[in-house]
Amino acid sequence: MRYFFTVLVALLCIVCSAREVAAAVAHAATDATVRIQLKWKHQFQFAGYYAALEKGFYADEGLHVSLIEGGPEHAPVKELLAGEVQYAVADAGVILTRAEGNPVVVVASLFQHSPQVVYTLSDISELQQLRNQRVMMQRGNLTIEVQAMLQRAGLPQNDYVRIPIGSLDDLIQRRTAAWPGYSSNEGFVLKQRGIPFHMFRPEDYGIDFYGDTLVTTEAEVVANPERVAAIRRATIKGWKYALAHKLEVVELIRRKYDSQHKSAAHLSYEADAIDQLMMSSIVPVGLSNPDRWQHIAAVFRQMGEPVETIAWNRFLYHPEPETLEKIWHYRYWLLFALLLALVVAMYLYNRQLRLGIKKRTAELEAVSSEYKEILDHMQDAYYRTNLQGEMTWVSLACERHLGYQRQELIGQRLNTLYYEKGGRDKFLQALDASGGNLQNYEVCLKHKDGSRVWVEVNAQYYHDAKGQVAGVEGNVRNINERKMAERESRALADQLQQAQKMESIGVLAGGIAHDFNNLLVGVMGNAELCMLDNRQDELQPYLERIFKSASHGADLVRQILAYSGQGNIAMGSQNFNTLICDVYELLAAAIGKQITLKQQLMDDLPDIYGDKNQLTQLIMNLMTNAAEAMQGQPGSIEVRTGETVLNEDDFHDMYMAGDMEPGEYVWLEVKDSGCGMDAETKARIFDPFFTTKESGSGLGLAALLGIVRSHGGTLSVESEPGEGACFKVFLPSLGAVFSGDSSLQQTAEFKLHGDAGSSAGGR
Repeated sequence: MRYFFTVLVALLCIVCSAREVAAAVAHAATDATVRIQLKWKHQFQFAGYYAALEKGFYADEGLHVSLIEGGPEHAPVKELLAGEVQYAVADAGVILTRAEGNPVVVVASLFQHSPQVVYTLSDISELQQLRNQRVMMQRGNLTIEVQAMLQRAGLPQNDYVRIPIGSLDDLIQRRTAAWPGYSSNEGFVLKQRGIPFHMFRPEDYGIDFYGDTLVTTEAEVVANPERVAAIRRATIKGWKYALAHKLEVVELIRRKYDSQHKSAAHLSYEADAIDQLMMSSIVPVGLSNPDRWQHIAAVFRQMGEPVETIAWNRFLYHPEPETLEKIWHYRYWLLFALLLALVVAMYLYNRQLRLGIKKRTAELEAVSSEYKEILDHMQDAYYRTNLQGEMTWVSLACERHLGYQRQELIGQRLNTLYYEKGGRDKFLQALDASGGNLQNYEVCLKHKDGSRVWVEVNAQYYHDAKGQVAGVEGNVRNINERKMAERESRALADQLQQAQKMESIGVLAGGIAHDFNNLLVGVMGNAELCMLDNRQDELQPYLERIFKSASHGADLVRQILAYSGQGNIAMGSQNFNTLICDVYELLAAAIGKQITLKQQLMDDLPDIYGDKNQLTQLIMNLMTNAAEAMQGQPGSIEVRTGETVLNEDDFHDMYMAGDMEPGEYVWLEVKDSGCGMDAETKARIFDPFFTTKESGSGLGLAALLGIVRSHGGTLSVESEPGEGACFKVFLPSLGAVFSGDSSLQQTAEFKLHGDAGSSAGGR
């Protein structure tokens, strides 16, 4: 074993000597300054180049390097091909440059995923909204991922106006509708400035390209092969150092490369994002995978780009032949060391193999566990299903959103989770219509407790090794709060519209009713005087008709005044049970013998504060309306009373409940088995003069609503065609009125004492 280690030390010395020789050769061949054109202005995006320069990694290779800052006025690949620089930072779009016949070579793929995204302000939530809008793009193919994403979203280049790249302020000031930036950069600025925005990622549309790549030309590779290898080694070494010493490099950038004046927090944010994009803990820095590049070419081919003529062996730089050439000079030493290593390997093979498998398994499990843990801690729920719609994996967020444990969902068919019947089929149809990549699909799912959960789904098909569809992500985002807010907003708008309508018509109706009532008093008085005169016997029947018609008119006036809240009321302690019993015989006679009248009245029902006459009219109007809904057919009417506690959520679906206070309420319910109402009729039943009956005045339910409103209450209506109707009136219990709503009491007392036409009330 001692001899073995001696040989290994010798081998290391040989390798070190070879590196020194290579450095000397590179120094002799590259005495001139090497210019590297950066892709954009100074920031952590180019930290590896700064570290390689400032830490002497380029100098160790015998290189004199100058970094040229980029910006909107630079086109790195064009400047490279024009001979202005020897190296440039590009992205996956360089493959199109090569397909055009330009001798560009990828030296190293540094970002394993592209940071390119599209930023829009919050009013643009879908890429389709960019149609005919101004979209900023860098020159050439520097934003090719963005172009590919837009085309994948159904927006080819002639569907939007492409303008030269500017600054982020162009987006903020709306000089452009979209700004192509980096996920590692502009999001920090927008968040710091409190500007709502949307960020569209190409990978969400199936576009997963390499990000920053170091490129050169075939002429450089042929003329200076040692320099290409040295540039690649030093740059990779610089990136490894930058990722391992982020804070140090952040301070370096602020001290020497601060052209954008970014804060330390901004640069640190960018550093962490770029670390994730490079995946240096999993993928070797600078790795260029030929299969990955060919997959990128296939995406461009789908876009209609001509990429068939690429010479892959010359497009991707291969450092192996140079290394073999250097090794050839030391082949005898290396052969000897190899033979010795093979002998030792026979002894250690079995144990090393076990250790290697164990270590690799642990690493893979750690990576898999890390990704699953990340998904489990995300707010959105992630899932995967097979072709049969059975859940094969789901993140822990499902427990928060749907109430199910993870093990309960694995193996369960998704169609059981849809609240709407056939919801799964509609989802799959939408997924097919989207080309297998569905975005922002809203659907209602069923919580474990049976309640509704509104979610927004992003889903796509995944494929097996043969390219066949194997199943369906997607991710599920809970939008219940947004849906509830929308529902509440609509309800408030409807209530406001109803209140304004009631107020305007009420004012008009009250004024007309008062004037009309004055006229009727004269008619009825004179008719009654004539009826007392015995000399008018032959006119008596006509006078009685006049008096009867005028009385009906007076009743109509009282209904109008009740609707407008201007009727004469005498407020006092009232009880629904007592009022119902007082008019029970009258109710039974009014509804007819074909209708069965049932009542279920709560024992010890609390009193309410109101006017006896108006509350009696309310009961009569409800009963009359229920009887007329039978349309002459046999049926039943059920009258119920009770007490309940209402909270703010209970008021959402009730009429005129916008300013109601939570508390104790007494309720009266009248339910019939009549014809019911459709949604259009239900929306207008409280409109004055609206009626579905040939001889109706259209004021019965309108007056009812006016009475409920004047008593500080609310009501709800449930009805379906052919299913009858249920009217439920809620009025504050007497204790709640006098303890919590003094304004209602004061209003009632004012009407009681201030209206000359009112009379003392009470039971």
